Amino acid sequence: MEPNGHVKAGETADRLSLIAAALARRGVNFVVIGGWAAQVQDYDLGYKTEDIDFTPQRQLDNLDRLSAALKDLGARVWTRDAGDFAFDHNGESLGNADIWNLTCEYGRFDLSFEPAAMGGYEGLIPTARKIVIDAEGAQVEILCADIEDIVRSKAEADRPKDNKSIELLEHQIARRRTP
Repeated sequence: MEPNGHVKAGETADRLSLIAAALARRGVNFVVIGGWAAQVQDYDLGYKTEDIDFTPQRQLDNLDRLSAALKDLGARVWTRDAGDFAFDHNGESLGNADIWNLTCEYGRFDLSFEPAAMGGYEGLIPTARKIVIDAEGAQVEILCADIEDIVRSKAEADRPKDNKSIELLEHQIARRRTP
């Protein structure tokens, strides 16, 4: 990451940034969480994430904008076993689930309204970091979860992949705090 908070070309999966940019263009209030948020803040997980995770604000007008953005993206429900399939949605229906696993031409992404140990959108906002990403030449400002919130959530989720990256992330956090 450059000192001005901009992401260097090739630093993250450009295709995933296009998903975040589509939400931002529609005025969706969201915080990016998970591995992509860590990587875009220049932290090494020990692997490259293949998806991007969002925590959207759960107010109906925001969910309506989210629904429009998902239609712009041609979002489809993704399942590990059955692949992906189209779904009809609006703001109200999106808010009726806690998690949506989705895919589009740019890749896989998840909407998680109550991620582990993060307290939802409102819980993430106080410590979220403003990041500027490059999405096909356009500079787009997004909010990413603070790295310590990401680590806490990964620890709470207790998935093998996450457990491997927690120690690595904690080491990097400590190193950045040391003058």
